[in-house]
Amino acid sequence: MNIITSIAEMKKISKDLKKSSRQVSFIPTMGKLHDGHLNLIEEGKKYGEVIVSIFVNPAQFGPDEDFDNYPRDFENDVKTLKDLNIGYLFHPPADIIKNTATYLINPEYSNRLEGIFRPTHFQGVLTIVMKLFCIINPDFALFGLKDYQQYILIKKMVEDYFLDARVIPVPTVREKCGLAMSSRNAYLDEKDKKIACNFYQSLKKTADLFKAGEISGEKLTVSAIKELIKSGFKIDYAKIMDQGLNTEKRTVDSGDILLAAARFKGVRLIDNIFFE
Repeated sequence: MNIITSIAEMKKISKDLKKSSRQVSFIPTMGKLHDGHLNLIEEGKKYGEVIVSIFVNPAQFGPDEDFDNYPRDFENDVKTLKDLNIGYLFHPPADIIKNTATYLINPEYSNRLEGIFRPTHFQGVLTIVMKLFCIINPDFALFGLKDYQQYILIKKMVEDYFLDARVIPVPTVREKCGLAMSSRNAYLDEKDKKIACNFYQSLKKTADLFKAGEISGEKLTVSAIKELIKSGFKIDYAKIMDQGLNTEKRTVDSGDILLAAARFKGVRLIDNIFFE
């Protein structure tokens, strides 16, 4: 596997792949790879030559967040990618974001849900993803749906700037109990992780209420909040919206999505579930 740290070299490799008529699938990560990342990689292989990036982006962390303590295991990540027969790992230098003066922002879709609690987060996400897209120029880019608002924002960014990349959404990979895979799950010991599993189960109970015939957005949201509080979570938000995140739903339809964020034992969890 080639580990590329030079922006110029990564640009050249990507151009050479395209010259040889090979399509590029790109999976951007912050490392500490788990089964959710591995699923993205396996999906990426269906579309073209896979390039994975590992970069813990300081621009998407708030001043009181966990940038310094964010789980990192580069050596093991390299071994994992080699075992998956990945040809290219892009591990850019801090210069990729350091001293950046121009940031991307989508005020309409950033200033809701996650953006209320992490006001500079999506500015950092969109900026680093655009930089990575400019370097790699992928044909396909794959993103997990656990970070659903992020997926919507990146999809809109690609559309707004007429980028060539096709953004591929990939369903959330979960632990056996339903907890969404996340690098930050490493902060939880096994006992706390079992309790954290109730986060998704609370959302699932709300989806089951919809299946049973409840369509009131208010009643379904209240049900979700009650379930989360009962399980010991401190809620940041729980909202039901259409798939495009344009409108909070008063009457819920099939295909709408319940999104929630909550804190447990100092760990912030986010997740969602579609109503079917």
